[in-house]
Amino acid sequence: MLTAFAGSFVILLAVGIPIAIGLGGSAMVYVLLQEDLSLTMLIQTTFAGMAAFPLLAIPLFILSGNFMNEGGLTNDLVKFARLLMGHISGGLGLATILASAIFAAISGSAVATAVAIGMVMIPAMKQAGYDEEVGAGVTSVAACMGPIIPPSIPFILYGVIANVSIGALFLGGVVPGLLLGAGLMTYMYYVAKKRHYPLEKKATLKEVMTGAWNALPALFMPVIIMGGILGGAFTPTEAAGVVAAYALIVGGIFYRKIKLRRIPDILLNSSVESAMVMLLLGLSEPFAWIIAAEQLPQMIIEAIGQISTSPMVVLLLINLLLILVGIPLETAPAITIVTPVIAPMAAQLGIDPVHLGIVVCFNLVLGLVTPPVGGVLFSICSISGLNIERLCKGVWVPFFIGLAVLALITYIPALTTFLPKALM
Repeated sequence: MLTAFAGSFVILLAVGIPIAIGLGGSAMVYVLLQEDLSLTMLIQTTFAGMAAFPLLAIPLFILSGNFMNEGGLTNDLVKFARLLMGHISGGLGLATILASAIFAAISGSAVATAVAIGMVMIPAMKQAGYDEEVGAGVTSVAACMGPIIPPSIPFILYGVIANVSIGALFLGGVVPGLLLGAGLMTYMYYVAKKRHYPLEKKATLKEVMTGAWNALPALFMPVIIMGGILGGAFTPTEAAGVVAAYALIVGGIFYRKIKLRRIPDILLNSSVESAMVMLLLGLSEPFAWIIAAEQLPQMIIEAIGQISTSPMVVLLLINLLLILVGIPLETAPAITIVTPVIAPMAAQLGIDPVHLGIVVCFNLVLGLVTPPVGGVLFSICSISGLNIERLCKGVWVPFFIGLAVLALITYIPALTTFLPKALM
């Protein structure tokens, strides 16, 4: 039965069926072959997969990101980052990374970060004389901070599926996200020194303060999110609603760029993006139920146990598996597929669930900058005008910096667990 289930899933993907339909279709094949199961089970589990209250944060964070882009908050963030970093060697690249980190603390999406920051900074770097591959490559991997620095849509998905505190995952992602940003800044500074990239004029204190004031509404959004959660004012889900309302008010009243006639289109686009994620989650639930019923995690534990029972070795094997999974699959579907298998296995081996969640999400997010399916790569290609071959030449060194950070957070669990334990 398990063979028919797995085989049907592989066949559906091979013929080009969307992953969400592949998950539901393979589950239907399994149910039809089981005489003691009813198709009603598919309906019940699919609905249960979408009915969890924390999942309401996903459409709200998507909506807040769209309000932010429409409201023009991104431009002031980029200007502020350039004022701070422009006079340093590689300053435009450093400003790109800083702006990506700030935007990441608002949007929770790598593709949204890549598009919002890349549309402004990639042409600026090209005009200033930066190598196109370097600028586009750094922007691509910097965008991966989007789903790592809280808030994070992948953390919400993982938390719901694995029953792990979303607030703890948010806090656990802070240090890995900052480490990735620091690593990319070091690389950018080295390349700029070596290739003699031009410097911008150093901003005066008055210019920096003016830039900070203009960007303050956007800079205040991460404070609302994490401050409200840690202060007990609201849950991560409620924080998403507060931030969506805040982005609408700031973009419409403070920046005066969100027009009433545009709101229906923004709501429609956000609804379509949210529906794609929710359909995937709903149809992944019967898939996960079958994996549990067939005791697949236990089978994998036994197989890995023949290699090693050391959590460190198991984490290495998990990382190697996830790197391979992240090449053909986007982050969200990959999380829905691997979490029901990996989470129970790791729990039996005593691996901290928050630590595992950060490692899984960080690993799969890096898949967004690997061909042939990387969503961030194709977004940057369309912005920069580079073909995928040229972009890949510029993205490999930043990608390996990401792998180095992954190794650090994998084997130094305190980097991901210190803040959740200290603050929660």
